[in-house]
Amino acid sequence: MEIKARITNFMVNWQAIKSACMTTISKQAGENEPPQSWKRKLLICEHSPIRRSIISWKWDEIPYCISTHFARHHEGCEKFVGTSRSDRTEIKDRSQRSQMDCVPMEMDANIQALINISAKRLCTCADPLTTKYWQAVLEAVREYDEDIYWACVPQCIKCGACVEPFGQCKFFENFAKNLSKEELTDIMTRYEKYNEYRGRQKTKTQESVGKND
Repeated sequence: MEIKARITNFMVNWQAIKSACMTTISKQAGENEPPQSWKRKLLICEHSPIRRSIISWKWDEIPYCISTHFARHHEGCEKFVGTSRSDRTEIKDRSQRSQMDCVPMEMDANIQALINISAKRLCTCADPLTTKYWQAVLEAVREYDEDIYWACVPQCIKCGACVEPFGQCKFFENFAKNLSKEELTDIMTRYEKYNEYRGRQKTKTQESVGKND
């Protein structure tokens, strides 16, 4: 089954976000949209004005057990999940339903929530299927705003080290082998290198799918 997410509402006004930033330091924002470099610095800093936004999306079909992973996120987002109640649906006996049976699900989130969810759900310790459903959301977001997509990275990329001592993840260790100390310690460069890696992985996946068609 192809995993898809579609954007149903995208309210991100970078001029309004910059205005909020300038207000906090008692200055005027001006009339021009901020440049990409400014946006990416703000996204990395995660200053409060990035919460002046709302992005909504829908999975028409998502396994119920995967929906519960996203339902655990609660800061800066809201969730709406399809019911399995027999009196509201055509489901006669929901006790016979499998955890992998699909339900529809919608979410609203600000940019901060997208960053927070990405930190957990892009981690290689996350459920692989959950990661795929989240990647589908990020690809949909990318069509609207490349910079927000760029800033949505796993926790290890944000922190510059693995922060999952309970897991056996070797992703960051392997990722770091290909970077110099300077590249690894500079956060902007680290994000750039991760996005380059992400692009290569996407290309490999597409090529693999093409061979199997």
